[in-house]
Amino acid sequence: MISLMPRAYLVAGTPGVGKSTVAPALASRLGAAVLEVRELADPGEFEVQASKLSARAGSWIRRKGQDAVIATHIVFKPRGVSLLGAVVLRRNPVRLIVELEERGYRLEKVLENVEAELLGVVYLEALRKLGRGKVFQFDTTDRSVDEVVELTYKALRGGLAGEEIDWVSRLEREGGLAELLSRLSARGMQG
Repeated sequence: MISLMPRAYLVAGTPGVGKSTVAPALASRLGAAVLEVRELADPGEFEVQASKLSARAGSWIRRKGQDAVIATHIVFKPRGVSLLGAVVLRRNPVRLIVELEERGYRLEKVLENVEAELLGVVYLEALRKLGRGKVFQFDTTDRSVDEVVELTYKALRGGLAGEEIDWVSRLEREGGLAELLSRLSARGMQG
């Protein structure tokens, strides 16, 4: 009997873009297990290096013996497991502020995450680590979970390219960039 090695998919993005909602639905569609990156941290461990996440995730997936969808804000390749693709979820930074404030994030964390989203930090990191052919991005701002799952599923199956997302240009066209940059600049003035 031939035993196939389990494979992995990443659902990545800054906090508040929908990873924890989309990942389980996508995993169900793919017949895969779900792994939240926070499950890979030891108690009291606030920051985990990508190399540790890689080892821990690979070990978890191999032990499980099943394909996995990993919801994460840190891009990494699970060690010893084929990573078939990564979907980076994105959300309008102005709307992300509201989402993170409603979750009770401290202002410093809200602004840090909004800045990362505005600049596409997670997407750029995914491209750097995984290559253009394995990375897809989608705007979740005004989409239902089902719609986002359908887009991600199609992209991971090779039937759809991701979307081009440039928040700076879009917010500038819509007239919201100056106000957002003003809020972000307050970050440096906090004591």
